[in-house]
Amino acid sequence: MLAGAGHAQLDLLAALSRGRPSGWDVTLVTSQPAFHYSGLMPAIIAGLLPPDAAQVPVADIARAAGIRVLETSVTGLDAARRTLQLQTGDTIGFDLLSLDVGSAPAALDVPGAAEFASPMRPFRAALSLIDRLDDALADSDPGTSIPAVVVGAGAAGVEIAFAVRARIRAAGRTPQVALVDPAMSDGRPLPGFDEASRTLAERALVRRGITLHGGDVQEVRRDRVTVRQASVITELSSLATAWVTGPAAPAWLSRAGLACDARGYPLADATLALTADGTIVGAGDCVTLRDAPDTPKAGVYAVRMAPVLAGNVLAVMQNRLAERRYVPQRSFLALLSTGDGMALLRWKGVTLESRWAQHLKTWIDQRYLRRYRALAH
Repeated sequence: MLAGAGHAQLDLLAALSRGRPSGWDVTLVTSQPAFHYSGLMPAIIAGLLPPDAAQVPVADIARAAGIRVLETSVTGLDAARRTLQLQTGDTIGFDLLSLDVGSAPAALDVPGAAEFASPMRPFRAALSLIDRLDDALADSDPGTSIPAVVVGAGAAGVEIAFAVRARIRAAGRTPQVALVDPAMSDGRPLPGFDEASRTLAERALVRRGITLHGGDVQEVRRDRVTVRQASVITELSSLATAWVTGPAAPAWLSRAGLACDARGYPLADATLALTADGTIVGAGDCVTLRDAPDTPKAGVYAVRMAPVLAGNVLAVMQNRLAERRYVPQRSFLALLSTGDGMALLRWKGVTLESRWAQHLKTWIDQRYLRRYRALAH
């Protein structure tokens, strides 16, 4: 049983499409028939690409491989009974389960956030930001100032802020974009990054007129966001608010009977097993690594987990020992698009902003998508 079809599950789906061990019937449960590559979301929001540019037709790939596809969401797991509960109301059993169901958006309990903000996960929810921006643009005259707020100043939030600015400018309007994060009390984005990268991002944002606000969001309304920093309350105008606050564990995972961390994420060992017998495994944003609990829940790590997950699941299916181990990479190439043909690059000790960095990002993104789309042919 494959539950979810995110970055970490794609290698397993690819391996099974090339042939699966005898004696196994495989089912894919996915709420969306296509996997959406999150790396292209900023370009889509900027208006540089259509939404379907990020798609890999996972349901079609699975069906072509003789894999049963259930297009629905998982709403529960009973690890002891080895059953999944589905949004359809059905319960389905399994002998072996691979989880890659992603995370939910965090902090949506802030007043008004669930109603008036656009979370950046899952992919289809993120598209509502485009609708809000386009409505605001359609109701305005050329040259009009269009205010927008992006909540969350991590790598994703920085890219989304650039993308929102780019979409407004492309429509002939004046962008008034604000980036908000309580971790930005020192006035710089990218908390957790090295000093050089934070300084580079700060300068790139400010140069493009994006304002930076350290503080906690108190309330989101249809046309504004209220931010508190110490005792100071600031009202930021916003006709489109992006919620890029990071991940939260799907609530049903903490009730599954698996060992979990304090946030409700199941704990995976180095082989990505969630149970002692290795018959429930998981990868990507929906698990925490027992030996590296601070590993960010980001696509760059899920992509590296993918071959480990695939190799170990196939080993169990073939009655072999799951021997592959995932060790999180200490560093990775970070490429953040600015939405105007440039990109910020961080690689080891190098930080820079350039057009060739954007060309490199485009090449990496398209190579990734081509690899999996080829399975559909």
